Amino acid sequence: MADVLTASQMVRRWADRAPDQVSLSFYSRNEQVERLTYPALVRRISAHAHLFRKNGLRPGDAALIVAHSTPDFVAAFLGAQDAGLLAVPCPPPELLESARRVRQRMTEIVTHCRARALLNSLPGPLDDVLASGLAGLGITVLSSPDPGAVETAPAAPERIDRLPLAYCQFTSGSGGIAKGVLLTHENVAANVQAMHDFYAEAPEQVFVTWLPLFHDMGLVGYLLLPLLTGRPLHVMSPVAFISRPGSWLSLISRVRGTTTSAPNFAYALCARKVSDEEAAALDLSSWRVACNGSEPVTRAAVDAFIRRFAASGFQPGSMLPCYGLAEDTLCATSRRPGEGARFEELSRETLAEQGVARPEPGGAVVASVGWPLPGHDIVVRDSDGAPLADRRVGEVAVRGASVMHGYLPGTQGEVALTPDRWLLTGDLGYVADGELFVVGRKKDLIIRAGRNYYPADLEAAGEVPGVRAGRIVAFSVPADESERVIVAVERREEWTGDPAALRLAVRDAVFASVRVMPDEVLLLPRNTLPLTSSGKVMRPEARRLYLAGDWATG
Repeated sequence: MADVLTASQMVRRWADRAPDQVSLSFYSRNEQVERLTYPALVRRISAHAHLFRKNGLRPGDAALIVAHSTPDFVAAFLGAQDAGLLAVPCPPPELLESARRVRQRMTEIVTHCRARALLNSLPGPLDDVLASGLAGLGITVLSSPDPGAVETAPAAPERIDRLPLAYCQFTSGSGGIAKGVLLTHENVAANVQAMHDFYAEAPEQVFVTWLPLFHDMGLVGYLLLPLLTGRPLHVMSPVAFISRPGSWLSLISRVRGTTTSAPNFAYALCARKVSDEEAAALDLSSWRVACNGSEPVTRAAVDAFIRRFAASGFQPGSMLPCYGLAEDTLCATSRRPGEGARFEELSRETLAEQGVARPEPGGAVVASVGWPLPGHDIVVRDSDGAPLADRRVGEVAVRGASVMHGYLPGTQGEVALTPDRWLLTGDLGYVADGELFVVGRKKDLIIRAGRNYYPADLEAAGEVPGVRAGRIVAFSVPADESERVIVAVERREEWTGDPAALRLAVRDAVFASVRVMPDEVLLLPRNTLPLTSSGKVMRPEARRLYLAGDWATG
């Protein structure tokens, strides 16, 4: 794919083609809306590019961008491209994250990127935290331009030699320490085109998202895809969604949204939390692409969502489990629009002992994550790298134009690139009739008495009443004779029952479903389990905290 346009160049092209079209609409928690036409967005991009240049940044330098899902984030990210910089979007500090942890995290990223500047557009006292933490690293902390600077910014970027790399995406870290994934403009263009073609996007398509724009799912699927294809995007904050899940569905209903995505937990949360009154006011008939990815897709969550919102016009065929990873820019496989979700029930015995996915009623439930997107090859390989036959479990490998340039030096991940550009994902899965099914990760595999168990199965089984949804982790630790199986759960805030009874309920539920008895069940307070920036439980970090004795249990 030679000489593709950068994302910022595409925005300028759309500004010429559709000068009156609103490209982005941002919704605050009190429902105020800030709308940007393409020309208005171009002015903000130019102002940020000018800010970078006048502070001495040169083409090829790295610039960190710390912002919530706001116009400033979009303008800074694309302004870095205009200035020929390597944009590095970073997760903002979390609500309960300590100043020490913020400084540590930012220092690690700055050091690995050799960043020259950090653009901070967050309100509050973060400037002092960053200034003290980054002192001595030779980095300049910048703030977004004021509105006056935006209006007087140059209309077009200075002529520069384009940096081959589009940006550096730090992975969520669910498999360990976050890794810096280097992606080219060609990677981005290839993945955007693949998604556009696969989902057969129509001119009337309308995107809606609450996903953080600094994370790959929000950045590529719900910022770059609509910007590059000239489709409108409506953005609400993750905090607004978590505090009132129905606000996401209400926005889809109001703007006649056609395309939006979320992790599995979000669909389960909506099914539980949206009131009858809220559901009755919704019209979800326009929604045709409801991608479900970023974490294991469960039949319970999918079925609950479909039942809950059938009367609101949601069509079952719109629920599309998908699979991807930052190292492939974003999306590698998906179910097709209209197909809906597909699940298989598998024999736990043959899965554990033989690595064979044999259908068996009442067995382990696994979701199809669909078909390869255009330009992608998907194979499942054995430990020697040989392709496996259908229904044999092995490592998922991906090849195509979306596959990353490589990792940032010093942040090599578990995912690996072979000399012939196969991306070895570290995920375990199988193929059946052309569709991919993902069952777990190699590193997370629990081995007990020669049998393989997948943590996601234990976690799904252990969500009994009293356990906070999505806040359960299963892992193993070394022992003298065999691995010990640990299950840790966060208690629901309103739960006031007997701790011993809840531990027993979790243990019994896991054994009844998976046929492995946890050696220990830990009950933890809310917000104890370590999470990635996208809300996934970090199993390696949970294992480390357990072994270090850092958890106060109940």
